[in-house]
Amino acid sequence: MKKFVAALAAVAATAGCGVSSTAPAAGAQPTPVVSRTTFGALAECPGLPALPTARCGQVTVPRDRRHPADGTLTVSFALVPHTDTTRPGLGTIVPNPGGPGTSTIDVGGKSFDDALAPLLDRRDLLLIDPRGVGRSSPLSCPALAGPVRAFASLERQRTLIGECGRQLGDRADDYGSAAVADDLDAVRATLGLGRLDLLGVSYGTYLMAVYAQRHPTHVRTVTLAGAYAVNVDPNGEVAAAAFRRAVRLVCTRTAQCSGDQVLADLAAVLRRLRAHPSTVPVTFHGTVQTLPLDEWQLTSVAGRVYSSRPDTGAQLRLAGAVAAARHGDLGPVRELVADSLIEEATIYAYGPTVLSDAQQWATTCHDYLRAYSYADGTAARRADYDASVAGLDDAASAPFSARAWVSRADFDSGACLNWPDDRTARSPFPAGAAMPGAPVLVLNGDLDANTPSESGRAAAAQFPRATFVEIAGAGHTPASTPEGAATIVRFIRDARR
Repeated sequence: MKKFVAALAAVAATAGCGVSSTAPAAGAQPTPVVSRTTFGALAECPGLPALPTARCGQVTVPRDRRHPADGTLTVSFALVPHTDTTRPGLGTIVPNPGGPGTSTIDVGGKSFDDALAPLLDRRDLLLIDPRGVGRSSPLSCPALAGPVRAFASLERQRTLIGECGRQLGDRADDYGSAAVADDLDAVRATLGLGRLDLLGVSYGTYLMAVYAQRHPTHVRTVTLAGAYAVNVDPNGEVAAAAFRRAVRLVCTRTAQCSGDQVLADLAAVLRRLRAHPSTVPVTFHGTVQTLPLDEWQLTSVAGRVYSSRPDTGAQLRLAGAVAAARHGDLGPVRELVADSLIEEATIYAYGPTVLSDAQQWATTCHDYLRAYSYADGTAARRADYDASVAGLDDAASAPFSARAWVSRADFDSGACLNWPDDRTARSPFPAGAAMPGAPVLVLNGDLDANTPSESGRAAAAQFPRATFVEIAGAGHTPASTPEGAATIVRFIRDARR
């Protein structure tokens, strides 16, 4: 699963902006529903001072296009018009910052505006909040309210996600990526736009591939940053190999550690915690919790270090912490784990007007590949899942055990084991489905263990006219680096259909 926390960190880092600075203002009035297809029908955006020229609107869409009588949702958007009014515009860029469950307008808007600035004299920027998050009928459930999941054990997280699905009831199957892609096209049609320049980051690379497959005649270009393919799971051995490569690259480039030694230290500490778990105290908002410090917890934290924007300090901190732990001092590891959990909890606490955990799982549990069937009961699902994990090779997942690696927090392949039966759950399109012949750029970072370069190559292989570029020194995602952003700008500017 492509965690929205990682996407948030990558996109926010593009312009150094924080979430709270662009969150909707308390008591802000709802944006108007568009009644005409001209931009002049749009109004000033409430609570969006970072984008003063933006104009906002909403479209009303069926909650379930198969059953229109089930009700409607509102999908909100912010249009930033091109700045050079003396010449005709050259089109519209539509980005998505990832997730699922991340607001495009209030999390990604300013960052995309800054990163794409060289293009915005002649091109409009259209920010659309996916259904279920931000300004588009935000989705929540009591089980996943607040930061509780950040401090939960693996099994407790799976229980909470399943409880959320049951609490959503008949809404649980309304948030697949196909529905979100069709919502994007409803906005496009309402505004009378032609072909779009699509830009997806992290989960956005999945969503924009779905849009391109479903609406090929409305695609001018597709840019995918931190990419993975719709029908290929990047979570297991591919990501573990990328983690090992990234550790070695960081050590070589900084000359402050030995990659092989860091991996050996980490493997030794994980073996010790598997046999003899410890504890870690975590203080959040004045409350102290004592949580397990076990193989799964350290695997989750180590994975996070290489699953977001590159942070050399954090990478070297992990190296030093596992070296100390191997020699008997767990103190630095405890501090690293506590800080990581606090950061996660802080992000979860923003709530669905910025980040929707409920929408994340409603999309993930509907779309992504699974080793079990929702039609089966819990015991049968668990048996099928355990059998799939038992077939994994621990050596290929080193320095982690295969079970810990594929169940690590943020990327747990068993996260949806308790999700209610969804007979409509499936990949948005089958492997080998026809894709448009529009030019496609795929970028991945060589320090990314979230969506590794091998996953990016698989994403590029979905399209007949794709170019893959690996950005040295970039993590998840390369859109947050100067080289990556410049590559994207050149591609959109120079692309020819």
